[in-house]
Amino acid sequence: MKLDGKTMVAVVMMVGSLAAAGCNAASAQDSGPVAPEETVATAPIDNGSANSGVEKDERVFHYYAPHAPPAARFEVRGVAPSARHFWAPGYYRWNGREHVWMGGRWELGRDGFQFIAPHWENVFGRWEYFPGRWVRL
Repeated sequence: MKLDGKTMVAVVMMVGSLAAAGCNAASAQDSGPVAPEETVATAPIDNGSANSGVEKDERVFHYYAPHAPPAARFEVRGVAPSARHFWAPGYYRWNGREHVWMGGRWELGRDGFQFIAPHWENVFGRWEYFPGRWVRL
């Protein structure tokens, strides 16, 4: 079979567009949502017992990883910028394929609150990510 120039260009364009589109199927390693990057400034405030009852429209997201994160890295803290600063430790974030280290840093504290750092826990055989939050003292 002999192809003319127009047919050849059309075939090449179709193959090229298919290659550029890529594969949309989820890989075997993809395990759902990606854990967000945490900062002290965006961490929610957990009022504990101060908030009685149930918030009707509260959304809670659970983030899981297929395996445990590596051991936490050693970080050199240095000196705090002021007496009001505290060390927010580094943590591993799940990016959908692997654990990625997010380094610790000095952050400004809030009066009357304590910061609980992001961490991972083994819950019923699955590694669940718990985002950082502020807890009233």
